[in-house]
Amino acid sequence: MENHENCEGVVECTALVLAESVAELGGRLTLFGILDEIRPSRNGDDTSFVVYAKFEGCEHATDRAWQARIVISDDEGEVMMESADYSVWIEGSDEPYTIVAAFDLPEDYFDGGEKVIWVEAVLEEETLSQTAIRLRDRYNV
Repeated sequence: MENHENCEGVVECTALVLAESVAELGGRLTLFGILDEIRPSRNGDDTSFVVYAKFEGCEHATDRAWQARIVISDDEGEVMMESADYSVWIEGSDEPYTIVAAFDLPEDYFDGGEKVIWVEAVLEEETLSQTAIRLRDRYNV
């Protein structure tokens, strides 16, 4: 039998999704263009995308703010970009907290062929979830 008296709260990242854009309507988020790879903008501008992260916690994770952010790293582990810090408030075990962070990759980052970037959901300086996404330097026709 587990002892929950010493539980200080457990928070997990249950979703980490990249998309072309996001919209909110009636308090609900809709992600447009879920990405499994990122290609450069067709018009030569920076390439924009959003990262959606959903955090869920146990009943002991309430009554405090958890600091979260999204980190983008290159394939060598060098941090390229970070979102602002978010204060994640878990209201209950059945009420998730979501964040959406927008990023822009400079056009010249696609030079030199295909690459991989790592996207991480970080909570209290601990990576809870990560995914790799391939960068393609051109469109196939």
